[in-house]
Amino acid sequence: MKKQIIRTIGLGMALGLTIAVTQSAVAQQGKGNANRQARESGEEQEAREKNQNAKGNKDHQKENKRDEKQERVQRDRAQTQGKKGQQQDEDTDNGNAYGQDKGDMSGREFGQNRAAEARMTGEERKARLLTTVDEGDSKVKEAKGRIAKAKDELEKNRRSGQMTDAEVDERRVAIERAENAVRVLEERVKAGRARLQR
Repeated sequence: MKKQIIRTIGLGMALGLTIAVTQSAVAQQGKGNANRQARESGEEQEAREKNQNAKGNKDHQKENKRDEKQERVQRDRAQTQGKKGQQQDEDTDNGNAYGQDKGDMSGREFGQNRAAEARMTGEERKARLLTTVDEGDSKVKEAKGRIAKAKDELEKNRRSGQMTDAEVDERRVAIERAENAVRVLEERVKAGRARLQR
């Protein structure tokens, strides 16, 4: 609001001066050299006024920016003071993050308890990974057996003429897809086994 008023006043003054200078220049037209000198001095005066107005506007902008910054800083201070007041109202003597709800335990007891829990979760993850790797191994062996069996049956059917060439090609594509899936599973199992050995 304040900025708009200042801008409006500045623009009004610039407009009034421009009109006044223009009218005096028009009134002196037709007087020869005096007229030319008056026009030149009027133009110089206009240029000076424009420069002064521009400088004034820059000064106003700087002041406005400074005022806005001060307001922002005051607002931030008020917010942080409000937060500090809230924190002082609450009981925050129990520690930070994990230690806030330690109950009757001392800091050392709580830390040892947390470490034991972390070890247990690590062991549980390792055990889950081991079972997953074992299951993956059995699935890979089972799938390889099925694929070998499917290839043998496909060869028998192709030789005996029970299947057309198109059907044989379809079955081969399906067997190749299954082989690719088994390879991917086998790679994952190897990666899991490498993780266990670390």
